[in-house]
Amino acid sequence: MQIKRIGFDLDGVILDNTTFKKESYKSVYNMNFENWQLSANIIDEFVPDRDMRRKIGSLASARNFTKLLDEDCIKVLNNLNSKNYELYIISRRGLSDNGQKAAWESINELELKKYFKEIIFCENEKGKIHTIINNQIDIFFDDRIGVIEGISGKISIPVLFDNFSLVKKNIIKVNDNLKVVQNFKEIGDLIKENE
Repeated sequence: MQIKRIGFDLDGVILDNTTFKKESYKSVYNMNFENWQLSANIIDEFVPDRDMRRKIGSLASARNFTKLLDEDCIKVLNNLNSKNYELYIISRRGLSDNGQKAAWESINELELKKYFKEIIFCENEKGKIHTIINNQIDIFFDDRIGVIEGISGKISIPVLFDNFSLVKKNIIKVNDNLKVVQNFKEIGDLIKENE
């Protein structure tokens, strides 16, 4: 298989958004969490109150994040650009103008735009899945199992980005044939294996 188009989620893959959520739960609700407890796939277990999750999620989506999740991110993006892959960011930050504005502030401050052919914001998970498929993305990295399950069988290589090693620690369960990476070095290695 020839990989041409590579897609990335923004929050939780490129940008660190769990640190802000951790600080927000502390300041708004006086609740203490570890960053891993607030990751997309298990937060419901630790914060069962949907309204609380929505409030902190709204705060996070309207915030610009200026910390990359992984120190190898730029090195890997540079390497992929040098090999002429088409890189995309496809993110769910499209529900509000504030969310998109904050995302663009993060992208501009970190000078990320130059690495990507296109940056697309979607309003919800269904729209994101549709966008990934319609843009004929060959390999996509996302931290949400729901997105990965939604694109499985519809793109060549859906990959769960699990920077907290929750799959390896058996905290979350996934299908045995699902590809999982924990950092950008593993992203680079996986792409190289499929060149």
